[in-house]
Amino acid sequence: MCICRISFKIAFFCLLLCGSIGFSTAQDIDVSTQQVLEKVEELQLQNKRKEVIHVLDTAIKSIPRHADLAYLYAYKSSWYSATDSLVLGKRFADQSMEYASLSGNKAAKAAAYRAKAYLNNMLGLTDAVVSDALKGLQFIDGDSQDLTTKYALNYLLYGAYSKWGDSQKMQKYIQAFQRYALEAKNINLQANVQNGLSSMYQARYHKTKDKNLIDSSLLCLNKAFELHWQHPEKVSGNTFVISCINLANYYLEFAAVPEAVRQEKAFQYLRFAEDKLRNGHASAEKWISVFGIKSGFAKREGKLDLAEQYLQQGLSLLMSNEGSHYKVAYAVNKELAAITLQRNEPALAITYQQRAEELLKKSFDEQQLLNAQKLEIQFETEKKDQQLRLLKEREEFRKKQNYLYGGIAVALTFGLVFMFVSYHFRLRYAIERERKMQKQKEDAEQQALLQLKLEQEEQARLKAEQELLEIRQQQLEKEALANNLLIERKNDTLKQIQEKIQHGESAYAQKLIKEEMLMQADFEVIKMQIQELHPEFFKRLAALAKQKLTPLDLRYCTYLSLNMTTKQMAQALHVEPQSVRMFKYRLKQKFGLGKDSDLEDLLTKL
Repeated sequence: MCICRISFKIAFFCLLLCGSIGFSTAQDIDVSTQQVLEKVEELQLQNKRKEVIHVLDTAIKSIPRHADLAYLYAYKSSWYSATDSLVLGKRFADQSMEYASLSGNKAAKAAAYRAKAYLNNMLGLTDAVVSDALKGLQFIDGDSQDLTTKYALNYLLYGAYSKWGDSQKMQKYIQAFQRYALEAKNINLQANVQNGLSSMYQARYHKTKDKNLIDSSLLCLNKAFELHWQHPEKVSGNTFVISCINLANYYLEFAAVPEAVRQEKAFQYLRFAEDKLRNGHASAEKWISVFGIKSGFAKREGKLDLAEQYLQQGLSLLMSNEGSHYKVAYAVNKELAAITLQRNEPALAITYQQRAEELLKKSFDEQQLLNAQKLEIQFETEKKDQQLRLLKEREEFRKKQNYLYGGIAVALTFGLVFMFVSYHFRLRYAIERERKMQKQKEDAEQQALLQLKLEQEEQARLKAEQELLEIRQQQLEKEALANNLLIERKNDTLKQIQEKIQHGESAYAQKLIKEEMLMQADFEVIKMQIQELHPEFFKRLAALAKQKLTPLDLRYCTYLSLNMTTKQMAQALHVEPQSVRMFKYRLKQKFGLGKDSDLEDLLTKL
């Protein structure tokens, strides 16, 4: 992946974030809340995002009105969702929706749906984003006050349809939020619109190769740049840096001018971006895009050493800032490995590759935590949906019960009237009453049976939910085990290749690489089989062993339990088949097995 193109990939996310938290002008909000939201916008423009949550928390403690709380919790939810704290984002989105419902305020409900749509966008639930955004727009349709919420909801719809590649819908919603940005007279939102239009034109260009689309993209970027130049205090640093990076990237990839002019123009825009980044007015991950573009120019000139220096400098500036940057750092190290291979420096390339593998593992662990949050949110959502269905079923049952009691009451009333009307029919009325009493008894028994059935179904549902959680936990543990074995094997291979290169045995290193490529397909099958192992496998191994098992012992036991041949194990572990046979003999001793006992049979049964 070319690092210089990261700027376009991060652009939409940053624009969506800028569009999701902004100042609202709904009429039903208290003046003090308006001031809080103005302060939030000011902090966003200055890239002081950490201070936003303190301002919101302080306001929540002092403002009692439900409509105001709905707005404040909506903004708080979006802040946590943007920082990958999805569980907290879900909690505050639910609180926003609760206060909005209590207030009955349409604008507050729209803000709550805006927070919910943004959370679903972070969860990757595009269908839910469209549904929630459209619901939010219904509440403020025709309202000329809350323009920022209208802008954000249309921007979310634009983002959803851009993922689906629906250009007609994209055009519809981008025109809508452009109109609201102009009506709100919000310069920062207008700059975001121009950056969004630029991204749309470039996406169309990559499909059609129509050069006119690149010209349109450049025109939009220049408009965004000019808006900052005319109103520097009203455009956020993040928005301006995105404009500068994308303008620089235009001169790297598309400009039809001499190379020296292209580089001069690109570096001029990058200097503007660097000034903002050094002053802390924009988020740190954009350093990689800045130096990625510089590296791209150096590579095109054949200056691979300079290209490497640029990437190292960008990586250093990125890692010196707070936050998790594993994915971006992984991409940079992969690019550095590719550059050093071009310079015919395989040892250094392996070093960069090893760093990339370590960062990939950290990124994987981080993604696992994020996936756990997504599973928790999904579970809570499904649980609430089931509770709502159960409540609806109970409500239907109560209605039927009321109808039944009403019918019985009417029947008794008519019976009494009939008794007073004619004494001649008293006996007949008594028989009728006895029959109806019997029916009441049967109905009561049926009601008791139905109640018992509902309780049993509730217990079964809770048990099923617990089993589902256990299955999901076991699956995560199996996947972690399989990936750890894969990473350990690859690290062993890289270590051997590095040692052979250091000792000048490059031919043997090539052989190892070929063997590794041949082994990859087999190991993918082994990886799938490892994920089928029972989660108690290693605990049972430890209980059966007469001596303490080492990590290498556990690896041998895993391979043996999968019925791998001696040759396959020797290839996977990079040892001689004779070494595998000797190790199997030592394992039999550790398990206290006799000469005639079969170790593979024991492990397979286990």
